[in-house]
Amino acid sequence: MANFLIETIPSAVLLAITGWLVRSLITHLLSKDVEGFKTRLTTKAATDVAELTHRLQLIAVEHEKRTHLLQEKRAQTIERLYSRLVVFLGAAYRFSTPVELGEPPSKEEKIKELNKAAADFRGFFLRKRIYFTENVCKKIDELFGAVHNSASRYSMWTAYAENSDEAIPMMFEAWDAAWDVMKDKVPPLKSAIEHDFRTLLGVSV
Repeated sequence: MANFLIETIPSAVLLAITGWLVRSLITHLLSKDVEGFKTRLTTKAATDVAELTHRLQLIAVEHEKRTHLLQEKRAQTIERLYSRLVVFLGAAYRFSTPVELGEPPSKEEKIKELNKAAADFRGFFLRKRIYFTENVCKKIDELFGAVHNSASRYSMWTAYAENSDEAIPMMFEAWDAAWDVMKDKVPPLKSAIEHDFRTLLGVSV
């Protein structure tokens, strides 16, 4: 009976029905495949985002660690440099001051003390210069140059004055100039450097 019904259906109609069935089956299969693809894509995207977030967190932690270590090392460098600056300026002050109380060391002893302090301060600064901004470096260079140059001129004329009375006026002139640098030029430069050091350390100013 079924064979009879099929035989009585026109071939065109049969083809149409067959085509419809095939399209329906393909559509159903494609729909399932698309849903599966969307699910896999969503899962992969979520996994990728989670992995990227984790990597960014690791990078942030590493960056924070390096920043902390750099800040800690910079703080140690500032402390050591400032200690040398205080010693250097103290030696320059004792060498240049016109007021000498009690039994002062000789000029030879004072210039030795100053030269040692100057070399220690300058050498340390040049090795650690990279830790400071260019603006801070310029101020330190200016301070060191002003103090060291004036003290060197005074020291030179002091040595000449030991063997020549004609050099004595030049010695006193250099002495006055060195003292002027210590009392007029050094304090504002030192204050500016201290301000910059506090800024670098994050101390409220």
